[in-house]
Amino acid sequence: MPIKKKEMGSEKKDLLIKAKEKGFAVGKDILLMALAGVLLVAIGGLGGYFLNKKMNPKDVVVDNNPQAEDLEIDDSEEPEVTGIVDGIEWNEPQEIENLNFFKEENLTKDEQAKYYKAGTIIDGKYKEGEIILVKAVESTAMYQSVFYRFIRQGNDFFLLKKYSGELFEGEWIIRSKFSVDENYTIPSLEFPKSIYGEKSRQVLEASAGSFGLDPNEFFSIKNLKLAFEDKKLGNVYTTKSVPAIDQKLTIFDKYGFYLRVPDGTVKVYAYRPDFIGEDEVPEITWNDGKKNTEKYDYTDSGGCGSDNFISVVDESMRLGMNLKEIGKNSKGDKIYEIGVEKHALLDEAYTRKKSFFDGEKSTEVSYEEFLASRPLIFWEDPFGRLIKLEIRKFAVAECGKPVIYLYPEKTTKISVKVEPKGGMSYSDPEYNNGWEVISDTNSNITELRSGKVYPYLFWEGRGGIYESPKNGFVVRKDDVHNFLVEKLTKFGLNKKETADFIEFWEPRMQSAPYYFVGFLGNEGMNQLAPLTIDPKPDTVIRILMDFSPLQKPIDVRGYDIRTPERKGFTVVEWGGVLR
Repeated sequence: MPIKKKEMGSEKKDLLIKAKEKGFAVGKDILLMALAGVLLVAIGGLGGYFLNKKMNPKDVVVDNNPQAEDLEIDDSEEPEVTGIVDGIEWNEPQEIENLNFFKEENLTKDEQAKYYKAGTIIDGKYKEGEIILVKAVESTAMYQSVFYRFIRQGNDFFLLKKYSGELFEGEWIIRSKFSVDENYTIPSLEFPKSIYGEKSRQVLEASAGSFGLDPNEFFSIKNLKLAFEDKKLGNVYTTKSVPAIDQKLTIFDKYGFYLRVPDGTVKVYAYRPDFIGEDEVPEITWNDGKKNTEKYDYTDSGGCGSDNFISVVDESMRLGMNLKEIGKNSKGDKIYEIGVEKHALLDEAYTRKKSFFDGEKSTEVSYEEFLASRPLIFWEDPFGRLIKLEIRKFAVAECGKPVIYLYPEKTTKISVKVEPKGGMSYSDPEYNNGWEVISDTNSNITELRSGKVYPYLFWEGRGGIYESPKNGFVVRKDDVHNFLVEKLTKFGLNKKETADFIEFWEPRMQSAPYYFVGFLGNEGMNQLAPLTIDPKPDTVIRILMDFSPLQKPIDVRGYDIRTPERKGFTVVEWGGVLR
């Protein structure tokens, strides 16, 4: 398996100089031997995924909790590596000419479609074909770009459905430009559901789906540090530190674990504490011998989901915590709390939670009551990071009143499962690991276990990594009603669904003179809370509204809303973000 390196001699020297400048005790001989070893492994045909841009000498001990003096390597400082894996010669993504797969007027003005060559197929079905990456943001996209992967073989193009984002129906993509291959597999783009670190209990799970959370971003080493090296997949990185509070966070700042995919994109894994079950109740025995019964969140809340994959306490925040042991978890690890009554973390949490909604009315808790509830507890994870767990006793931001309507073409028995990544806090009817119902064509839903009839299925909870909509609309308080009627109709909701939505949400949009309103659609909701329905519906419409109060108008970028055609068995779900 030949590996090509560009000006490797000078880059080895540069890396050695940088290492010495940062105080690393890395001998030149060791570095050269390690680099030679990587070449030998590549030539020998082992390490199919050793396409990570940084090659680390195995003799160098990696500190999973680097201090400020650790070596920082900028993306531009790393040696470029290309190689042949699984019959494909991969290269650093190179932007190429516009292939005109999209109608440019239907793309956002800020980011038109960009095309990249990522590799060349050496053998097989698409011999001599080129792997083409396309990144596009449709004008109706609500918050993120989409990656598509194609093969160009001569003048023909083939969309690889397994490795591409959703093909939205409509006029923005020109279907006549390419064919769709639903089954072609590229082994080096397939990743296991779980990977394992160098120590016991370092088990990482793909963050969502079989191909994992797709952030539609190219891999970047900035603000990452090496966590460990996987024998098959190569280097696994994690977040180095939290950026400045005024800096825009990226997927790489959320304390996931990141691998460079051979085509230059990123694969994301996450660590889940192994003493917290599906019920979100940590298995802890307190010092007084009592068992914990409260639910705790190990991620930081954000909107309808989480701001990060796990809440790591930064070194700067550990000052003055005076941690004291208050119990042990089921694995024998020590559990701590802050040993002083006043600390920035406690103050911040109390500010957010002192007034909370208990399902019927707003309630305020005193600081003494708050402290007595063990609101923040801490634990050192298998990677040596101090993790904050925050009690869920007080209501926080979550997906508010998502309701699911079912419109089969005839009265049908239906199984429905919705799996919010952060857990479900309430459902009606009772969820019981899924709903088993019979629905008629007007969404009169009979729950089989109880025999009760419902107009819709209702749940609340928290999703996974949540990104607030970047695009949206500014609306005056007096115009909220008409605005919602207009937008919900465009999204495909009927009069009853629109009336139900407005009845719940309009009263919550009356306290400020203006509001910023954004929406997430099917793709965003599928990442936050995957929905599985059997039999499979023909049409699915999922909408989540996020809104923020404003004292005066702001400049935002809107988007067109394309109304879907409701045909066959139709499922409609709407909800919003409770703050």
